[in-house]
Amino acid sequence: METLLGSSTSRTGSADRAAPARPTGLPEHGRDTAAVLAGLDALRRDDHDYADGTVFNSICSAPLPVARQVFAQALDTNMGDNRIFPSLRRAETEVTALLGDLLGFPDAGGVATSGGTEANLLAVLAALRRDGRRARTGRPARIVLPESAHFSFDKILAMLGVEPVYAPLTPDLRVRVETLRSLVTEDTALVVATAGTSEAGAVDDVPAIAEHTRALGVPLHVDAATGGFLVPFARDLGHPLPPVGLDVPGVTSVTLDPHKYGGAPIPAGQLLVRDAADLDRLRVASHYRGTHDHHGLLGTRPGAAVLATWAALHTLGRAGYRTLVASVFERRELLLGLLRGAGFAVFPAPDLTVVTVRHPAPGQLVDALERRGFIASVARRYGLLRLVVHWHQSEEQLRALVAALTDADREIGGGAG
Repeated sequence: METLLGSSTSRTGSADRAAPARPTGLPEHGRDTAAVLAGLDALRRDDHDYADGTVFNSICSAPLPVARQVFAQALDTNMGDNRIFPSLRRAETEVTALLGDLLGFPDAGGVATSGGTEANLLAVLAALRRDGRRARTGRPARIVLPESAHFSFDKILAMLGVEPVYAPLTPDLRVRVETLRSLVTEDTALVVATAGTSEAGAVDDVPAIAEHTRALGVPLHVDAATGGFLVPFARDLGHPLPPVGLDVPGVTSVTLDPHKYGGAPIPAGQLLVRDAADLDRLRVASHYRGTHDHHGLLGTRPGAAVLATWAALHTLGRAGYRTLVASVFERRELLLGLLRGAGFAVFPAPDLTVVTVRHPAPGQLVDALERRGFIASVARRYGLLRLVVHWHQSEEQLRALVAALTDADREIGGGAG
């Protein structure tokens, strides 16, 4: 897979350059290209590179070379004008079918989005328009979601005026299914489950939740922005994970992010729906000929991301993704062994590629790691050190991370494990 993934050159070597002066306004005269590129290089002097062995907090990575190439060639394409770019509607339709097939429902409807936040927003909006209770009663609609739900739902609830009902988590940071089921009634507008929580990578028991919501006629949305490109292939490889897609009876919509483990560039998201009527509920008529209907939040939409996603899916295919997922899970097992061998307490056991560690001072530990050039993060709601395993990391880099982590722990006074 090295030829598919490619590599990139680190930019961290320019950190000694002086910061450019803050401009006071748009200059009267432009600069030549060399000067602009030099200024941009100075702006990016502190950026890390996915390939340089320092990035351990990101679920995104560098796109496949073919996706990068397609994206660059299609920067002028606009999904808001299908007369100029008829390829984009065809690409979006085919990407929807390919992703629907990946999640067990080739006849799925779908809309390309800028990422998981937009896809989740559209899923909630479709549920509200399906429910219609607020229009009839004047009271806000209620949705039931896990306490582990992505922070995008905080934005969505505020924008759409939805009343949330939160279900608590088990000790392993999955939603407590029995409690969630007790919170769902026939008056619930939507239930949300997560297939790969952002902070801990936990996968909720989607089939158990769907059995209950289906019996009540309540729609179930699965936020699989993190796990959509991991769970199907991990299941193929024998990992004990539940199905999370539209092949589960009762699941009505799913969020995926091709820019997370899909090899596509940012921004590339997708909402899949079981019932095409949900797309009708999202339809907004435009004022222009050619692109009569919009289903996403954006008007002018970057067609480059859809074309690049198409290219990534066709370049890798199922076998290519399965190989990549196998390699990522192998690296996860290596990291788990290295952490435990160094005395760190992994908790809980990871479902996917997010590895969390108990530590008395995770924030201090992350700061100490960053002083050594490594980027990790803290799962703030749980007070855990958070590390993300991705295909841009090598065995040597994982060993260097744990060595730096051990040294950082010693610097701040110990406490590992």
